[in-house]
Amino acid sequence: MKNNTLFLNQMSFDTSIIDSDTTVILGFTGYGSVGTTVLNHLVEETDVNSVGFWGTMSWFHKNNIEAPITVYSMSSDSGDDKEKVVLVTSRLPIPVVGYDALPDAFWKWLAQEILSWNAKRYIIIGGLREDVRDVTDDSWIALVPTNKYTKIYGTKRTFRDDLSIRGPISFLLTEGTAYSVPVLAVLSYCNTFDIDYDAALMALKEVKTHIKRDFNTNKITEFDTSFLETQIEFYQDTEENDFNDFDEFENEEDFEDFENDSKEGKSKNNFSFDSKSISGKYRSNKDDLDRYR
Repeated sequence: MKNNTLFLNQMSFDTSIIDSDTTVILGFTGYGSVGTTVLNHLVEETDVNSVGFWGTMSWFHKNNIEAPITVYSMSSDSGDDKEKVVLVTSRLPIPVVGYDALPDAFWKWLAQEILSWNAKRYIIIGGLREDVRDVTDDSWIALVPTNKYTKIYGTKRTFRDDLSIRGPISFLLTEGTAYSVPVLAVLSYCNTFDIDYDAALMALKEVKTHIKRDFNTNKITEFDTSFLETQIEFYQDTEENDFNDFDEFENEEDFEDFENDSKEGKSKNNFSFDSKSISGKYRSNKDDLDRYR
């Protein structure tokens, strides 16, 4: 799926449901689709309600209305569990690297907005290329906590010094470090180009050690998007034809305004976002996945 449906991003989310007892878990389509696969499993296997939406199309699934990026609240396992869990994931493939990747400005703004929710902590799940794994390493999981996360929860970094991170994981970690927010990245070594369900299962089991919830870690449950195929093709064809008419996308000032608002603490409880800008240089200078092999 092309990312045109998010160039006109419209985000609606009442941030008042987030409080100091809320853990936010995120996952997007990166290497091995580990993040999206884990989050879609949680949506399919746990009791959730959709509460936030991002994108220009929507549909219903299991009595929930959903969008390309959807926010869910997860029901507690018991009345004694005070920690609330909110999930943020791309329900459709939205690549973070590659020719069709969204621009870095989008991911940076998204990271700043999500961190402005002032949740208890943030856990983002992703994949690491298997070919960079040290053969002497006895683990297939790398952890990257911010200093604040380590101070509160004691989690130590196991991510090597000679590796790098891109996309929303990078922005969430750097912004979380800059503003002293507890953020943890759970990264699973994976197949680079194909969906790696084994890597996703390992990441899911690691997250379970940090969140005391029953996530059904026996096998990964997939999200069957076949019922959306016709609609997706229609949107691709329509928006591909209409995209050249959006001259206002050339203006990057809107993204700068969003960044300034985030720094000034202007995030609203009842938040509605309508971005009609995207820089031309980002569209013409897409990341080349081959560069990161």
